[in-house]
Amino acid sequence: MLRQPDSAVERGLKLLVDLLAFFLAANLAFDLRYYVEWGDLLRTGPAPWGELYRGLPYMLLGYAAILAVFGLYRPNLKRRQEVALLVKAQATAFTLIFATAFFYRGFSYSRAAALLMIPFALVINLAFRLLYRAARARLLRLEVVQERLIIVGYSEETPTLIRRLLRPGHAHALLGVVAHPRQPLPEGVSRLGARVEDLRAILAAQPVDRVLLISGALSHAELIQAIEACDEGHVAWGVVPDLYDLLLDRLHLDQVVGIPVMGPAGTNIVGMNRVLKRAVDLVMAALLGLALAPVWLLTALLVKLSSPGPALFVQERVGRHGRTFRILKFRTMRVGAGDQLHRETMARVIEGGQPGDQDGKIPIFKLKDDPRVTGVGRWLRRFSLDELPQLWNVLKGDMSLVGPRPAVPHEVARYRERHRRRLEAQPGITGLWQVSGRNRLSFDEMVELDIQYLENWSLGLDVRIVLKTVAAVVLSRGY
Repeated sequence: MLRQPDSAVERGLKLLVDLLAFFLAANLAFDLRYYVEWGDLLRTGPAPWGELYRGLPYMLLGYAAILAVFGLYRPNLKRRQEVALLVKAQATAFTLIFATAFFYRGFSYSRAAALLMIPFALVINLAFRLLYRAARARLLRLEVVQERLIIVGYSEETPTLIRRLLRPGHAHALLGVVAHPRQPLPEGVSRLGARVEDLRAILAAQPVDRVLLISGALSHAELIQAIEACDEGHVAWGVVPDLYDLLLDRLHLDQVVGIPVMGPAGTNIVGMNRVLKRAVDLVMAALLGLALAPVWLLTALLVKLSSPGPALFVQERVGRHGRTFRILKFRTMRVGAGDQLHRETMARVIEGGQPGDQDGKIPIFKLKDDPRVTGVGRWLRRFSLDELPQLWNVLKGDMSLVGPRPAVPHEVARYRERHRRRLEAQPGITGLWQVSGRNRLSFDEMVELDIQYLENWSLGLDVRIVLKTVAAVVLSRGY
């Protein structure tokens, strides 16, 4: 239908802007360090430009990779989001660059020049990004660039479409709407006609690039008539489907035996993406399991000493495509504690639409002041140490490091059809919802975040979620 706001060309331009900003920051930092008088603090002299330019390609490559991991080349970034992500990416980039330079002995780098580079890179990169935004917005307002659109038909989807087309910052210009006179149009939007029959004359009277047909407002005969009018006028056309509820899923156009079919966008964790994700899971789970072996032993000992019963808790959970598996956790509850309290809470959360947390601190699937939890168990949950045995589930292939939370069967039994989309991929130890910082969510909102993760999965997204999880654990926000 409408073109993607950020094309590959635009992402390439953003990359050039970022690389140029870093290059200028590095040169400016060296100029100030070696050619400005610092008194007794620093000695001036010829700058080691050769050493800088030998290392600069590697620094630029690493800088661009880190910005990409932090999502700075994603489409539809708000300005505030872009600034916040750029600050975080810059802090990470310079930390890694300094760490690498510390271990590299081929050249004794200037710490003063490196420190000067930090504010220069941030300020220049921010300025260049904001200038790019301003230039892009101005260019997209040029008549020669904009795609001239007409909407035909009026249903409940039409007002949303009109509002989006009237927003600045995209390459589309709404010329008007063909709709019955009884249908109210927003102020400033022209009514070009009242019937589909008027479309031929409208297209002949003015240049139009594309016609958007609202299928929910048009009969089959009217759709055919409108398409014929577009074909005769050599005007592109697109159909806005009458699937309002499914629009949340970003509909995907596909072909079956040459026939176009439309359906919700599925998970992006398929094909080679799934192979890559599984390979990373295996390597990282094995490394983490070995590195954290002492923590495993100490935790198991604490659980055994704190209350009677086994150190591990085994429970049936629902994984990919509804297949069940046995999840491992360190036991945090007293042996024999029933799950009726949890069942009642999740019934309210899933069916009643209530947030699982009533004070904004406890995640949706945890009970506040759960009487079944032991003292040590409460401490383990706070630092998420009870989740460590799930690394074995990752190695077995039952789980992934990152993904939707694995549900218990009695929760899945209450799922509506949309909720089952969470089961399109392997569940994870952590996920987008867990690190979103939004605990007072309804179950439907939690599902939306899971679906967002599945449809937009990338290795960079997993890296960001893992880094945020580490931060949450260190700050003891795991409970």
